[in-house]
Amino acid sequence: MSGRSILIAIGLSGWLLVSIAAFMTVAYAGFFGIGVIGLLMWFICTIVDLEIDGAVGGGMSPNFLAHQVKAKVELSPAQRMARLGEKLVEAQSARFFKYLGAALALIGLAGFVVFQL
Repeated sequence: MSGRSILIAIGLSGWLLVSIAAFMTVAYAGFFGIGVIGLLMWFICTIVDLEIDGAVGGGMSPNFLAHQVKAKVELSPAQRMARLGEKLVEAQSARFFKYLGAALALIGLAGFVVFQL
């Protein structure tokens, strides 16, 4: 077995666990669970959208940030265009899932209110 197939199996197992947790939340909490999952998805996608250049934490040193800027400046035009293409795909998928999360939150809230009346 190659390393890639092992990593794919681990990733699929993670998705299975997350899917089971989402199903259990919706099954026990109904529309409220859909709203919570939507809010969670919306929150995570907003964070991903804000961190365009990668994760930035409090424990980073100025030397590390300077090295990142220097590496970006030294890229060739072809590498810059490839990186721009990757960023566009990341932004489009983050935007899609952010809108999906907002829609799930609204559907969950509306369904919760309708069934409480």
